[in-house]
Amino acid sequence: MKAWQYLVTVVLGAACLILALLVIKTGKTTQGLQIELQRQQNEINSGLLSQRGQQLGNSILQDMVTVAASNTRVHKMLGENGYNIQFQQPTNAPTTTPRKQVTP
Repeated sequence: MKAWQYLVTVVLGAACLILALLVIKTGKTTQGLQIELQRQQNEINSGLLSQRGQQLGNSILQDMVTVAASNTRVHKMLGENGYNIQFQQPTNAPTTTPRKQVTP
């Protein structure tokens, strides 16, 4: 092998080594960014689930208050669990209707 061929081979080998190291470094950086993105996505999803659960819980509680107007057992159970429900008597109707405001 001639000297110039040897020099070209060494330079190409060094270039391949440098490029391989750059690919590894880029891969590690990308992996770190993906982990951070996944963590942020999990926080967002957790917040959405919490918000949906709260909305569902409020809807269920409102339905239970409506039922408590005519069912004393439900009214008692809500009172035992810390929900103070007060009903107001409408002026033109003989039945009781629950207020929208429920205090835990």
